Amino acid sequence: MIALLPVTSMPLVSRLLGSDSVASPAILFLFLFCAAWFASGLVQRIKINRNIFGLVLFSLAAMLASVISLFYEFPLFKDQSAIRPMISSAATLVIGVLFFAAASSYPGRSDIREKTFRIINLSGLAILVWCAIQAISWYLNKGYPEWMFNFQGLLSQRVLYRQRVTGFTLEPSWLAHQLNLLYLPFWVASSLTMHSSHHFRLLGLSLENLLLVGGVMSLGLTLSRVGFAAFFMALLVAVIYIHAKMVNLIRHWINRKFPERKPIRTLWISSFFIAVYILLLISVVLIYSRVDPRMANLLSFDFSGDNPLLSYFNELKFGDRVIYWLTGWNIFNDYPVLGVGLGNAGFFFPEKIPSFGWSLVEVRALMYRSTLLLNTKNLWVRLLAETGIIGFSLFIGWLVSLLPELVNKFKSGNQTMKMLALMGFMALAAMLFEGFSIDSFAMPYWWISLGLAVSSNKA
Repeated sequence: MIALLPVTSMPLVSRLLGSDSVASPAILFLFLFCAAWFASGLVQRIKINRNIFGLVLFSLAAMLASVISLFYEFPLFKDQSAIRPMISSAATLVIGVLFFAAASSYPGRSDIREKTFRIINLSGLAILVWCAIQAISWYLNKGYPEWMFNFQGLLSQRVLYRQRVTGFTLEPSWLAHQLNLLYLPFWVASSLTMHSSHHFRLLGLSLENLLLVGGVMSLGLTLSRVGFAAFFMALLVAVIYIHAKMVNLIRHWINRKFPERKPIRTLWISSFFIAVYILLLISVVLIYSRVDPRMANLLSFDFSGDNPLLSYFNELKFGDRVIYWLTGWNIFNDYPVLGVGLGNAGFFFPEKIPSFGWSLVEVRALMYRSTLLLNTKNLWVRLLAETGIIGFSLFIGWLVSLLPELVNKFKSGNQTMKMLALMGFMALAAMLFEGFSIDSFAMPYWWISLGLAVSSNKA
């Protein structure tokens, strides 16, 4: 199951699952794994991680919202069934819960965890090799040979992108998503805590160190703006960890080197480094605004016009996404308590799209030339629109409830537990921004990373 995580939308699996987008073969092995795992519970007692109960409570609220929505008067939308989207969305939520249950409950022993870590590394290595082949082919030849299209077609429902790497995923933003929510948090946390599941070393560097370098380079080659923002948010966790250690080391060194002077305060050193961080961030923003043509107008804002903020986002080639978010927000305003039920937000899009949205080419194309239901493309807005304030609060409450577990792991003297805690903190931080890009419950990466992060403390 873990080994197949890099593949997100395999055509063969898509036909088996009846899904138009998220069709990972890992889902099929998840079902087989859970069936075998729970069957073994008939012979010996299996322990379910306690952190799953808050997630189950949210799931029950989401199902209740869906059942109540059957009594709503739904707008008609291009002969779409009012039941199928609901069943499909409920199924994706069940898949997500099972991924979390498997990752949090099964790897209770250290040998199982280490084997899981090794498979994550090897699957990540496969991603990076394929990304390197894509990048080399494009930047040397400005194109891809036919065999690459054929190979990608076996694993994904879309072809290769110009100038952007996709790994084995449907699109570049999905590659950024899987890197940010599983692979990069694991590699960064492993590197910071000097934890490695392999004996391999190259010039003193572990496999996780090398994979981290390749992962950051691959993330950069996706040119995913939300992906970059999510990575910097996750990196902030690592920076805080490094910052605390670095400031203490420098303070102790200065005080030992110059004992006759008044002891230097930690605040002064911290302030200096924070100023350096801000300058680096500004430099990155300036460079990025010149590298990516979509961000050329990042630092220019025009207050004239009826909708200056929406016009600004449209100049950044981001206007359609913001329109989907605002549409979901409008749906939530009309159904604030329990929302419109899982998968049902798309039925309300034609009447809830802001007027500015009808001026955007992509929005008009999807409304007039596609038979698919539109979605909010935003996990947080989707939770509000489809499960209301009750479902949203329960989901956020579940995420917050994981923090004490992560804090306890971080404070423990166990290196592996500290690594898992850092991984969990980084995944949660990245999820804040990744939630603004992908809204499917069936994407397994954050379920797996959070599940592993709160898995058992057994040695």
